[in-house]
Amino acid sequence: MSFYEEKSALSREKRSGAISHYHGTLASLIADAAGDEIPQRIRTFTQATYDDILSALIALRGIRDAAIVVHGAAGCAAAACALAQAGGARWYSVNLSERDSILGSEAPLREAILRAIAEGAAAVFVVGTPVVAINNDDVNAVLLALEKETAVPVLHVNTDGFRSKSPLSGFDAALHALLRLVDAPGECGERDEYGERGERDERDDSAREAPDGSHPFEPDLSKLLFLPHETPLDEIKPDGAAQNFVNLLAVRDNVRNIAAIASIVDALGINWNLLPGLSSLENIRRAGQARATVSLNSDESEYLGLGLEAAFGTPYLRLPAPVGRAATRRLVAGLAEAFGLGDKADVWLRAQEAALQDVLSARPLAGKKIFLQMDMALVEGFSELIRDLGGELAGVALSSVDLNNRKHLARLEAAADIPALVAVGQPFEVANVLAKTPVDYYIGPEQVAFAARFGVKPISLRGAVYYGYEGMRAFAARIGGPHPDFRERVRGEYTESWLKKNGGWHVKREVR
Repeated sequence: MSFYEEKSALSREKRSGAISHYHGTLASLIADAAGDEIPQRIRTFTQATYDDILSALIALRGIRDAAIVVHGAAGCAAAACALAQAGGARWYSVNLSERDSILGSEAPLREAILRAIAEGAAAVFVVGTPVVAINNDDVNAVLLALEKETAVPVLHVNTDGFRSKSPLSGFDAALHALLRLVDAPGECGERDEYGERGERDERDDSAREAPDGSHPFEPDLSKLLFLPHETPLDEIKPDGAAQNFVNLLAVRDNVRNIAAIASIVDALGINWNLLPGLSSLENIRRAGQARATVSLNSDESEYLGLGLEAAFGTPYLRLPAPVGRAATRRLVAGLAEAFGLGDKADVWLRAQEAALQDVLSARPLAGKKIFLQMDMALVEGFSELIRDLGGELAGVALSSVDLNNRKHLARLEAAADIPALVAVGQPFEVANVLAKTPVDYYIGPEQVAFAARFGVKPISLRGAVYYGYEGMRAFAARIGGPHPDFRERVRGEYTESWLKKNGGWHVKREVR
């Protein structure tokens, strides 16, 4: 049985040997990852950070005609306050009481799902929480009965906060459920408990029209900053065995990065279908008919690409994240080969490279040392971009390392003596490294101000564009911009005794 046919997604640890805890040097991490299995470690102390539940919610929040039902107590759905996306999925909480957590939650779960459907949800994702993992409810039986009763897909996202140390497992759990919505050409219908399709269901789609008469499946991304409009679904014409469009897989990628890649695909004359972020259920249903699939960040969305390839034969182009010149060239070359573009892609690439020479010749990072905190899929491209701009890699903090993405590690071997962490969050460990390591710039995902205490210039990637040639120019401009010294203004959250201590004392090798 293929992984996508399983009842639920395997954890990253079981599927690809992922590790989420490490503190040492890049050389020792490369050595650890070189064998058939990467040794597991644990942290005996950790700051609060994302778990698989929050990752699943992030993966699903942008599907605008769907509903997310958080199957737990009211507090378990509080993430909606921060994660809910304008125009995205609607959020509901089962709002379990203490009595429900002991005697079972079938009645409140049914009530929440039926309310979501009554309010217009075309599909419902039920996301598990620790409360339900403890009381062991038969969630699948309830969802199957409701799907047959309502003729609306009701899908279980099997998360609980316990099964995996890696938050990235939550993306897989959400994308596993989402795969069951994808139609092969001409397919539609009810699904059984394991997602298998039955006879075609002739539902009346007119019932899903919005109050103004518009159909919710029509993509309308043009209102999101400057993201170009997708090719309308009814204008994408069949071309041979597969249709003439590419799936762009974006989970956490911000709209500016998506726009940068969409503009490249547009320039090559290729139609594109965006999912799961900022998408509709129709985008998801038609994904199996694409000529190819590309992940913008494979650490987050590879599971969906592999599933589409295994289930529907849609080729998954195993390409690096499009950060820096080499990775962007590989993206263009991969698309050119998949779509038979011939010399057109080469002509476009030469023009882009020529226009970039002024940025490269300026070398804004000359003599500077950079610390990166990001997904493994992005590090290789950023390290290459840093070298192109004259800089040097001084340390890395990676969200996860596994048997699939370790190839990126080997390509960093030239910088093997630098500090390396595998951690999601853990700013107290990063602070410990910055206090002891000469670093000029710290580049991280969101909360980066703490780095300023150590005289390091912090650069947040949140909302920034760094994909493709546009991303290179924007990144170089940010590096070259003013960077005031905020050392005296940043409150010291960590004591001097901690900063002097070995930062990895609490990261232990797991004993089995």
